[in-house]
Amino acid sequence: MKPAATNSVQAAERGVCVIMAGGRGTRFWPLSRTDRPKQLQTLAGGQSLLRETYERVAPLVGPERVLVVTSGNLAAATRAELPEIPADNVITEPVGRNTAPCAVLGVGVAARLAPGAPVALLPADHFIPDDENFRQQLQEAFRMAADGPAVVTIGITPDRPETGYGYLETGEAAGPVRNGVRFVEKPDRATAESYVRGGRHFWNSGIFVWNAAHFAAMAGAYLPTVVALMAPAIESFGTGDFDAALVTAYTDCPADSIDVAVMEKLPEFVVLPAAFRWSDLGSWDAWGELAPALAGPNRGQAELVAIDSRDNVIRVDDRVVALIGVRDMIIVDTDDALLVCHKDEAQRIKEIIKCLEDRGRSDLL
Repeated sequence: MKPAATNSVQAAERGVCVIMAGGRGTRFWPLSRTDRPKQLQTLAGGQSLLRETYERVAPLVGPERVLVVTSGNLAAATRAELPEIPADNVITEPVGRNTAPCAVLGVGVAARLAPGAPVALLPADHFIPDDENFRQQLQEAFRMAADGPAVVTIGITPDRPETGYGYLETGEAAGPVRNGVRFVEKPDRATAESYVRGGRHFWNSGIFVWNAAHFAAMAGAYLPTVVALMAPAIESFGTGDFDAALVTAYTDCPADSIDVAVMEKLPEFVVLPAAFRWSDLGSWDAWGELAPALAGPNRGQAELVAIDSRDNVIRVDDRVVALIGVRDMIIVDTDDALLVCHKDEAQRIKEIIKCLEDRGRSDLL
C-alpha cells in the first residue's frame, strides 16, 4: 500500500480532492453492475480504479482532505475500499443527478473542511499510471488556483483523431499553461483530424482544479437552483441532519453535467497540458488498448485459441475461447451474461442496459 503522508506544501496551496464516484459504468456491462460498477472493478492494475485514484492523490493532500461523492447503494463498498479516509468524507447521493449537483455539493463541503483551499474535481474511473508526474501537475494546478479567481483544466495531448472525447480549444501558451478558448463537444472524424493537425486542441480529461470562491461565484451564476438546494445540506455536513438534508436537496434537484452547465460557459479558464499517461477507460475497446496481448494478435484476458482472428478484445475467465475468422469484436463473459459486439458499436452497450430495464431484468443491471 502506498503511503498517505502529505508533502510539505504551503497551507494555502494544499488542496482538497473531490472524487466523483457515482457513475454506473454502463459501457462496461456485463462486468460493471449497479452494485459493483466500473470504478470498483480492477481493470487496468492490481486494484480498483477508485483505489488507484485515491492513492494518486493521498500523498499530496492527506486522507482527511479526500472527499468521495458516490451513490447511496455504494456507500459500504466505497468505505471498505478506502478505509483510511474519515467515514463522513464518503458522501452518498440519494439519487443520481449527473455531475453538476455532485460538483456543487463536493466543492461546498470541501470549502467547509478547508476554507480557502483550492479544490480538485476528479473522476474516479480513469487510468493514470504516472503517479508522481500527476501529483506534480496537480500541485501546480493547486498553486495556480490558490492565487485568485481561477479554474485550471488538465488537457490531454491527442495522439489520434478521437471522436469519442470532448476537446479543449486553446489559444497562445502562457508559460506552462495555455489560455482556454472554449470547450468543444465530441467532433466528427474530419473535425477531429483537423484538431490533431492544428495543435491547439486537447482532449478534455474531466479534471478541474478550482479556486473555491470562484467556483461558488460561477455555480451561483449558472446553477442558482442547484446551489440553493444544496446549501442547507452543505451547512449541515458533519451533523446528524446531513443525510436528511441531502434527501431534501436531491428530491427536486435538476440533473445536468458540470461540463455543460458551467465549464462550457466560463468567461475564461486555463489548460495545463498533461505530462502523464491517461486513459478514460470509457469502453471495452479502450480497455483493450491497455490489456495484455493475446494470440492473434488480440488483446484481453482469456485462454485463447485464435485461427485467422485478429484485433479482438476478449475478457473471459474459466474457459477456453476459440475464434475462427473473427475480427474487431468485443467478447465479454460473466457468470450470467455474454456480450458480443463489433468494436465500432461499443458505445451502443447502453442500449442493452435500456432493453434489460424495459424487460425488468434488474438482476442483470
